[in-house]
Amino acid sequence: MPRKPPHQDEPKQGPPAYMVSFGDMMTLILTFFILLVSMSKERNVDRMAEGIGSFVVALRSNGFDGIMSAEEREEIFEHTRRRFMAPADADKDLHAEASQLELISATVLDSLRPHDEIAQPMVASFAPASDELTAEARAYVDRIAETLRPRGYQVLVLEGHAGDDDHTYAGDSTWLAFARSAAVRTYLIEEHRFDPKRVEARAWIRELDILDKANRSVDARLITPSETQSKE
Repeated sequence: MPRKPPHQDEPKQGPPAYMVSFGDMMTLILTFFILLVSMSKERNVDRMAEGIGSFVVALRSNGFDGIMSAEEREEIFEHTRRRFMAPADADKDLHAEASQLELISATVLDSLRPHDEIAQPMVASFAPASDELTAEARAYVDRIAETLRPRGYQVLVLEGHAGDDDHTYAGDSTWLAFARSAAVRTYLIEEHRFDPKRVEARAWIRELDILDKANRSVDARLITPSETQSKE
């Protein structure tokens, strides 16, 4: 009987030709930077050191802002400055400031990621200009506590309102709004054993609607990040 030819696996398709990896992109950026330096009429070691330092920071942070600390960034810039024998940077404090701004930006972007949420308005109401939970408010929170309990990757966000404040509470309604949400958070943690890491208290800084000017409540949002839904 004739022997069958050996089975040969079909070669797997690689990535599309138009895709560029992060390493390729950084190589192109570095090449372009070298071309600009070589074609310039004058050499500025300060700018060269700053450009190389920024490139190293971007390379080590994989292109993401807010990953490296201010000390790590400053160490890279200082090492690059010494290699180019550039004078000390008089504005090196700006590096730390820029790092902090990147951290804030990264936090804001993280909060804007897609997510699912269950909103429960007015989980607690307060007396005018007060941040103390009344007996009626505690009883209502007791009844709905299990519907507020975070499960899996969920996070409970409590948002306090203080549209009724007449600026007698520390001169700012934001403090009253936060104190109200913090009071509900403390009650859920102490009385119902909520995980403190899963409950956040926030303040509604400004009421947008005229009808909300007398809002004395705390709203709740049970948030589930979209990237964790498949893991549950």
